[in-house]
Amino acid sequence: MKCPVCQKSIPQDSRFCSYCGEALLRCEPCERSFPSDARFCGSCGGALTGSAPAKAAPPVIEADSDPEIFGYLYDLSATPIQHALYQGDNTIGAGGNNDIVISRPAVSWNHAILICRNDRILVQDSASTNGTFLNGQRIHAPRRLLHGDILRFGSEEYRVWLKAPYREAGADR
Repeated sequence: MKCPVCQKSIPQDSRFCSYCGEALLRCEPCERSFPSDARFCGSCGGALTGSAPAKAAPPVIEADSDPEIFGYLYDLSATPIQHALYQGDNTIGAGGNNDIVISRPAVSWNHAILICRNDRILVQDSASTNGTFLNGQRIHAPRRLLHGDILRFGSEEYRVWLKAPYREAGADR
């Protein structure tokens, strides 16, 4: 079958596209796949089933007195893992040399970098194969992160939790 987003060939039973990282929903009667933001089948109007990522409740994180920590990334899976975001550069990828290691097939060896400086955090893709997405939009240049943002590295989603001094409602990206 073809991914409905990037049109690359992927296995028939895929839950996500290994090329663009899009979660896939399926119409069982039509056997067609749709992107994760679809609500119903465009052919028969039937309900879609599949692996659209569930949105987890915000984490309960106690105040951290370490001034080097800007905030945390936590995954949206059933077994949440929390990663501290330290002052400076925080590298993300499948390689063991990264500050945040995500050992998943859709995550590149050196996938992205989070830059924590001057009271703000920027995310930048590191020419990854499956892309870095901020709130569902693929990024091609450094973008500012805000409290509550959703980051996706390939097919892996994480929520951004920032300490109070780094939160700015409606800040420019």
